[in-house]
Amino acid sequence: MKKILLLSLVIVLYNQVQSQDVGQILAGSSQDINKYADAFLQPAGVGEIYNISKGWFSTARVHKPLGFDISVKGEIAILPNGSDNFTFNNSDYSTFKLAGSATSASLPTIIGGNTSQVINVSTTVNGQPAHTSFNAPNGLIGNSNNSSQSSSLLVVPLPIVQLSVGIFKHTELKIRYFPKTTFNKFDLSIFGIALQHEFTHYLPFARRIPFLHFSALAGYNSMNADFKPNFDQSSSVQSTNANLNYKLGAFTLQGIASVKFSLLELYAAIGYSTGNSTMNVNGDYTVTYNTGNPPPNNTVTTTKTNPISLSYNAGGLSNTWGIRLNLTILKVYADYTFAKYNGIGAGIALGIR
Repeated sequence: MKKILLLSLVIVLYNQVQSQDVGQILAGSSQDINKYADAFLQPAGVGEIYNISKGWFSTARVHKPLGFDISVKGEIAILPNGSDNFTFNNSDYSTFKLAGSATSASLPTIIGGNTSQVINVSTTVNGQPAHTSFNAPNGLIGNSNNSSQSSSLLVVPLPIVQLSVGIFKHTELKIRYFPKTTFNKFDLSIFGIALQHEFTHYLPFARRIPFLHFSALAGYNSMNADFKPNFDQSSSVQSTNANLNYKLGAFTLQGIASVKFSLLELYAAIGYSTGNSTMNVNGDYTVTYNTGNPPPNNTVTTTKTNPISLSYNAGGLSNTWGIRLNLTILKVYADYTFAKYNGIGAGIALGIR
């Protein structure tokens, strides 16, 4: 389950690239391939940047030296309306054109729905005209052909497992770590580190209010995934050294305040986050086209090397509001973050202060 949730973006792309229809996206020009892939993946590529930079805290209080907790939390980035589709215009592409008479169409992104749209590919290979076609790829959820979908909540999920430990007075170290591990054909590794320092004791007025706490946090998180797909022998796209790589990194600074009552604790934060994600389709891909000539000259092939290279950047101010229930060693909490991509988080922690 962890693998599926962490890499929903990567898995869908990888599985689709292996299929004949979506693999044929690689039949277009390099500019067209990357333009289409960029629009298709943009919501998840940006949404996960916001996700991975959140979830570091649920209180402004820090552990005493050697105090610790282990927490499991789910983060959800809420995407803007319309993120489930993008507008495909024939005029924006040189080798891709919509089948039929339409010159533009609304097509699903990776979080969108289904489509029956066919895209024709026309190019030149070895000096002669060549062509093929493919079905535009479907998204993960929903139905972009349904007008009610635009009012549905569009989200990108990410689970987080974290260890927090007090290292010296008023300072806590937080670690997110998953060593490079192979799941079937996936190689996945995760690393994150943050420091949270409580400065309540520096403020004379705060020292007189025992339930009020203030702290600051700086954190960095990264994820790297590789996948080596296999291609069906009937596919018009073939590769023996295909490799798909997804990298994600984000940095955040947060100022945190919390108010602790008996069992209930309220917390809020103002901060700034910035990050980058990249998706690269590497390797050599042999693409077969139709020429319209009689056999044996009815097909022609060409090889494309490292055909897709995408990069997404995101960042900005954020404001988080949360509530936590403290039940001895068990903590249960939830929060909402206001940002360019708003977010919802919820989790549990087991620890000793």
